Amino acid sequence: MTFSRPLAFSLLISATLSSLDARLEPQSMTVTTTGGEVRVQAPGFRFITGEPLTRLKDGLPVRVELEIRVLAGPGGAAAAAQSRQTFVLSYDLWEERFAAAVSGTGSRSVSHLTAAAAEAWCIQQLSVPVSGLGSLRSQPFWIRLESRVLNGKSDGRVGEGLTLRGMIETLSRRGATEKTSHSAESGPFLVRQ
Repeated sequence: MTFSRPLAFSLLISATLSSLDARLEPQSMTVTTTGGEVRVQAPGFRFITGEPLTRLKDGLPVRVELEIRVLAGPGGAAAAAQSRQTFVLSYDLWEERFAAAVSGTGSRSVSHLTAAAAEAWCIQQLSVPVSGLGSLRSQPFWIRLESRVLNGKSDGRVGEGLTLRGMIETLSRRGATEKTSHSAESGPFLVRQ
């Protein structure tokens, strides 16, 4: 089958755009204000992918740090307010479900979740007090959401001891070729009281 040059060009452009669109995930964010706190929902924000997902499915826990920053404008460098929290993710090999726990004292946890539900739960644990927004309480603001995988580089130590698993991981580690941090920014938002 042969195509005319304009038709072939338009088919090529169409195929390129559709494949590009398939790789883009929605990065929509919504902001709610409840109980004097600003909370973010970002259903398209994914951090349980690639190398962290592989580690989880190998039965290893993964520590992820999430941070939300309230910015005065798009691409803003200085945050008017921010919140950061570390989470420990794990994967149940038998049930093929994820668990997430807030790292630290008085921790909260949840289990039997899909990857998307675990990501959403972690993001929902972050909040910024409205009182910390300063002048942005009455002005439009932007939100930047960031995730960083913290256990990409292990030296084989767990607590104070050296583990066989840790030594094997250290000696067989491939070079870090995958990005283990993600960010998304959205706005403008307004505080609704």
